[in-house]
Amino acid sequence: MNKFFKAFFAGLALPCLAAMGTPHKWSSGKFKRETPPPLKFGNDGKFRILHITDIHDVEPEMDDDPNPENPKCCDIETINVIDKLVEKTNPDLVVFGGDNISGYWQEFTYSLVQSTIQKITAPIRERNIPLCVVFGNHDGEEGFHTEFQMMQYMEYPNCRSTLNDADVYGCGNCCVTIKSSDGKKDAFAIWLVDSNDYQRNSEGGLCYDCVHDDQIKWYEAKAAQLKESNGGNPLPAILFQHIPVQQELDGFEEVTADDDYSFSRDGNYYKFGHKIIEGRIREKPCPPHMENNHRNQFESWKKTGDITAAFFGHDHINDFHINIDGIDLYQTLGAGYFTYGMERGGRLIVLDENNPKEIFTESIEIERITNADI
Repeated sequence: MNKFFKAFFAGLALPCLAAMGTPHKWSSGKFKRETPPPLKFGNDGKFRILHITDIHDVEPEMDDDPNPENPKCCDIETINVIDKLVEKTNPDLVVFGGDNISGYWQEFTYSLVQSTIQKITAPIRERNIPLCVVFGNHDGEEGFHTEFQMMQYMEYPNCRSTLNDADVYGCGNCCVTIKSSDGKKDAFAIWLVDSNDYQRNSEGGLCYDCVHDDQIKWYEAKAAQLKESNGGNPLPAILFQHIPVQQELDGFEEVTADDDYSFSRDGNYYKFGHKIIEGRIREKPCPPHMENNHRNQFESWKKTGDITAAFFGHDHINDFHINIDGIDLYQTLGAGYFTYGMERGGRLIVLDENNPKEIFTESIEIERITNADI
């Protein structure tokens, strides 16, 4: 799980990848491509972002459902969600929020990974909309490396993500800036962070991983550079990653085990529907467990002072909004039909160049178009 992926671009053939173990560190320095034009606020001072997460798509022929029409309908519905969200929101940028493919599906091959990524990006590519990508805990679960997947996304000329901005843990850690409407300066930053997949807990079992210390140091160093270029003021920013931060649980009222409508996490009990929650909570939040540095990332945001809001996936059927210590935390509905949930959709985010701390956001659901029992 900790092998470096330094030799990939030296000419390794794809079949060799399966024997290498999951890669975890890579910087983009050896992968060159043309730089697309910078993102920019519109003449109205606004910038629209569409967050689509937990797409979980596969190729229908991979599914062993006894009724082959069911996986076909799951695929049709999933792509329809992406297409309709793009159509409804008219975004300046689309961000895929992780678990973009169901990477645990054992029938996947490299060619099927490629075709699945081509399929889920088609509604964006057809409209030539800029795209950014973060990965979830499932994307590379069966060994289909996220570096390989990121290269498929980066083949789209309007993809703004990189393999990594620096030699740090994970894949896709990068910062994308938005120019002012006059194009003269960086006016806003979008952080894209790999929240990684799994790690062993103190009891020897698997639990959700978190953002690692070297990723936090990279963020702080880059944020300091942006601050210096911004006249000594933190550059306003939002952040996208898949697994939410542990502090999300701080927005819930801690109760006892016998309290109605409670859920447990790490031996503590919390109450659903606590009054400071906005939006809908349909399942218990699943941040990393309370061990190691699982709270360090959020504390770093507070210290650095640039991030006003963070957006997560992972909990497919939640779309709530809470504020912890002045930072807004948002969950976005899942988009895919190859996984659990009733409602499917995404989230529109509108940034205002003239009021960067005030962010408009809307959870959007998409209706089904088939009558299949899926």
